[in-house]
This record gives sequence, C-alpha cells and structure tokens, in this order.
Amino acid sequence: MRTTTKNIESKISRLTPSLIGELDLFLDYLINKKVTHKPKKLRQDWAGGLKDIKISAIDLQKKALEWR
Repeated sequence: MRTTTKNIESKISRLTPSLIGELDLFLDYLINKKVTHKPKKLRQDWAGGLKDIKISAIDLQKKALEWR
C-alpha cells in the first residue's frame, strides 16, 4: 500500500496545476461513484392541485402550445 501511495504521489508531483485540478475532480468522481443513494419515497402531494381550474385537458394543451 505504501509503495502504491508513494508511486501516486510521485506522479502527482509531475502534473501541471491545470491537470491537478482535473485530477481533483476525477478523485471526487471516484469517491462518489461508490456512494449509493437511498431512493426517496415518491411524493404525490401535487395530486388534485388543479381541481379548481375549470378548463378541459384539450383546452389546456392548446394553451400550452400558444405559450411556446
């Protein structure tokens, strides 16, 4: 392990400052790619949020096309 660390340190010392920045980003990527994120529970608190609007779905689609 120490030999590997020394080898990596030796290589890092030869990098330019811009490459060290890239290496930093890549190291963050490597560290975070193994982190598993627990999926959040699906929220549906939006359901029924438009029930007081008196417009049909087709009319709403037409309005959306006008807004584009």
